[in-house]
Formats: sequence, structure tokens, C-alpha cells
Amino acid sequence: MGDSTFSGGWIFAFLIIAVIFGWGNGGVGGNANAAAYATMADVNAAINNQSTQQALAAIQLSSANNNYETSRLISDQNMTMMNQSNTNLLTAVNGFNAISANIANGFNSVNQNIADLGYKMENCCCSIKTMLLENRLQDTQIALQNAQNVAVNAQQSQYLLSQLGTFVPTAGV
Repeated sequence: MGDSTFSGGWIFAFLIIAVIFGWGNGGVGGNANAAAYATMADVNAAINNQSTQQALAAIQLSSANNNYETSRLISDQNMTMMNQSNTNLLTAVNGFNAISANIANGFNSVNQNIADLGYKMENCCCSIKTMLLENRLQDTQIALQNAQNVAVNAQQSQYLLSQLGTFVPTAGV
């Protein structure tokens, strides 16, 4: 700490001036009363007091600086912790959003699979119904063909019998 006449050393200078020009009436050019002069002990006491005051001021300044630095460190640590907390919170929210999106996509996939399964079941049922109807139609066509064959055979037999006339089989020839 540099001393100048305006930073704390002025008290010492004032004391010297007061001693030289008189404090009250005991100074130079004043009353010749010897009790009014400053003794070496008074000057040493004043210097010691000045030194003590300067040391106390330095201690007070150092304490204030330490308090400021401590409060800055605490503030910085709080800010760091809040930033970390915000980062953690954002990470958690983003994680929950990702999980929610995954669940929604999973349900979309399940819904699509269920719809596809319904479509396949409908096709399967239609295929089975169509196959049953085709089999039934084929059986009916076969029955119709058989009935037509029987009818044609009956007509042919009737025609042949009518063309032969009355047939009497003879015995023994």
C-alpha cells in the first residue's frame, strides 16, 4: 500500500504541523509553557497510533476483500450447481420425451400389426368362403353332370327299346 499525504499519512503530517505551530498556545511563537510541547513519548505514541490505525484499516480492507471473494466463490458455485441441475433436468426431460416417443411408435407399430392381422384374417375368411363355394359349385356341377348322364342314358335306353320293338326272348335257341 503506497502512502501519500492524502491516503492516511496526512494525520502524521497534521500532528507535526500542530506541534510546530502550536496546539493551542504551546507551539512555536506561542506561549512558552513547556507543558504544551510534545514530548518524544507523545510523538512516538502518535506514530504508534497512526501505525495501528493504518494496520487496522489494512486488516479491515483485507477482511472485506476476503468476504467479497468468499461471496463470489459461493455465488459461482451456486451458479455452477444451478447450471448442472438445469442440464440434468433437461437431460431427464429429453429422456422422458424419447421414451414417450418410443412408446408411441411402439403402439403405432402394434396398431398397424393389428390392422394388418385383421386384413389378413378377412382375406383368409374370404379365401375359405370362396374355396367352400367353389367346392360346392364343383360338387353341384358334378351332380348335374351325373344327372344329365343318367337322363341321357335313360333316353338312349328308351329310344333303343322303342326301336327294337317288343323283344321276347326265346328259350333254347
